[in-house]
Amino acid sequence: MSAILLQEIEFTKEEVLQGLQQYEKETYFQIQDIIYYPYYFFEYQVSAKSLLKFNGKAACTIDGLGGRGAMVDVRPSFSRKKVEVGRFPELVIGEEEAIVMAERFIFDNASSKAKFITMPKIIEVQRNLFYRPFWITDFKLDNKKSGQLIVDAISGSYHPL
Repeated sequence: MSAILLQEIEFTKEEVLQGLQQYEKETYFQIQDIIYYPYYFFEYQVSAKSLLKFNGKAACTIDGLGGRGAMVDVRPSFSRKKVEVGRFPELVIGEEEAIVMAERFIFDNASSKAKFITMPKIIEVQRNLFYRPFWITDFKLDNKKSGQLIVDAISGSYHPL
């Protein structure tokens, strides 16, 4: 077991099954496993001159496997827990690479939303590597077709695998 920083599960296995069953009554769902997906969290202080005074915080995540960025509206809460090795994939994006990606992502995002007169000043305030839980779910249709879904245990959103 290894201690990692993670987000607590908000949608339990039972809630996910109940939710999926409500939408697809003729489909059989079964939770296969849970995995913890790696993300880097970055928070920055951003200030710049524009028509309106722009001074505030901005945060983003960088996917630890693919390097995709996403803006964060609400700072996620983390807890440190021991998780069985094998429940989280190994990082592909190193921390130094993620720092460069996050700074570029925040700069591009802030620049596209506000018309700055000067270059925005971006100062890192916080950085964490954390893991987000996802449920791996099998499904079977009446016509014997089957597949898998990945269900975000924080937001409840799901996607086919």
